[in-house]
Parts: sequence; structure tokens; C-alpha cells
Amino acid sequence: MIRPLIFAGTTEGREIALFFNENKVMSDVYTATEYGVQVLPEMEYIKAHAGRLAYEEICSLLESRKQENIIIIDATHPYASIVTENLYKSAVEKSVPYFRLLRPSTYKGGGIMFESIEKAVEYLKNTTGNILLATGSKELIKYKPIGDMARLYPRVLPESNVIKNILDLGYMQKNIICMQGPFSVDMNTATLKHINGKYLVTKDTGKTGGFDEKLEAAKSAGAELIVIGRPEEKSKGYSLDELKKIMQEEYIQKR
Repeated sequence: MIRPLIFAGTTEGREIALFFNENKVMSDVYTATEYGVQVLPEMEYIKAHAGRLAYEEICSLLESRKQENIIIIDATHPYASIVTENLYKSAVEKSVPYFRLLRPSTYKGGGIMFESIEKAVEYLKNTTGNILLATGSKELIKYKPIGDMARLYPRVLPESNVIKNILDLGYMQKNIICMQGPFSVDMNTATLKHINGKYLVTKDTGKTGGFDEKLEAAKSAGAELIVIGRPEEKSKGYSLDELKKIMQEEYIQKR
């Protein structure tokens, strides 16, 4: 029987873990933070681990468990390109089957798309008005060149270490919005109106990441949507339904 090692950072990661649990397949879920473990439901056949792993640590993990018929399920965020690269490289090096679980894009136009946060910042530097930053906490340092920190309203997960890091970057405490998403159109609209937001910066997070709701909210609130484009995927990926089908046919039904 396979032993899936699920590297999760998305709703899809939780869903594939639930799938293995329902099929009574012992699996391990690796999340970047303790908070990621906390939001997972209790599952009899799933063991959760918290903490980011560097490339060398992933290789060591695979080597230590090579007798367990392990496979890698990469369900990390579409923008966690370094993590995905490390998982893929380590899987190749250690000859471990690798499956990329993709979150489909729903972007079909609307707002302005930039290829990177840095490009979006260059644009925003020449604007006025408050900005709702809905791109996560890890890259908030990239927005500092905008200059006027009073304009910036980061929306992040409610974790104490995250808040401390944001304050250390110079963001104003009264501007930090701590909430667990994804959010409805009404919630996004209310947030934009509350901060008098003229811009909403988001990633192309797909349906489960609430992208469509942010697009509609920006229109409703009269704000301009700024979209950060996805990094290019270097390996073949599968939707949740496609991956479930592969797991059933190639592994679970053959046990």
C-alpha cells in the first residue's frame, strides 16, 4: 500500500487528505505552520506535521521513508513556486512518484494583471488612495517601496507571529486585518468600503481561493483590482477530481 506524503497549503490539500482518509489510506500531511495543522479536521488515517522544510530536509525525509512505498502529493499554493520546485527536484533525486495537485485558475479578465508584485508596486507608487493587500503575509516586504505605509492594509491570517513580523516591517497596527478566508463578495465589499479602499491586490487564487468574490467586490466598491499573475508550472498537474481518479485506479483499487 502507498503512503502518501501530502504537502498542503490549499483547500485542495485538505480535500485530498480527506479522500485518503475515507479510503483508509494512512497518509502524512505537511503544512508550513502550526495554524495549517489546526484548521485540518481530525482524521483517523492522517498524521499532520507542521514546519517548513528546506530542500535538504525534504530529501532526508524521503530517504528515511523510502521503504514505505511513499508518493508525494504537492498540494501547495500555486504561488509557492520555490516549495514546488524543491518537492519536484527531491522526488526526482530520490525516485519517488510525484503528483502536482493544481488549483484551476478562474481568471478571465478584469482588473489589471501584473507578472509580479514588484511590477504592481511600480504601478501603485504613482497612485493615491488606500490599498487592500490580499496576497498573504510572506511577501509584504515587497510593498514597502510604495512609501506611504498609511495607505497599506494587509489582510492576513490571525497568527501572532505573522502580526509581529508585519509590525516589524513598519506596517501600522491599526491597518492590519486578521481574518481567515476565503471571503464572500459582501465581506470583501464591506472591507473595502470600511478602509475606503481604492485598490485591491490579489493573486489568481482560483475558485476555492475566493478570486471571483474579490473581483466582484472590487467592482461593487468602485476599487481597481490588481492581479498578480501565477508563476509558470514546470511539471504536469492534475485537478482534484483527476488526481482522485488516478489514485483510485493506480493505487487504491490494486491494494
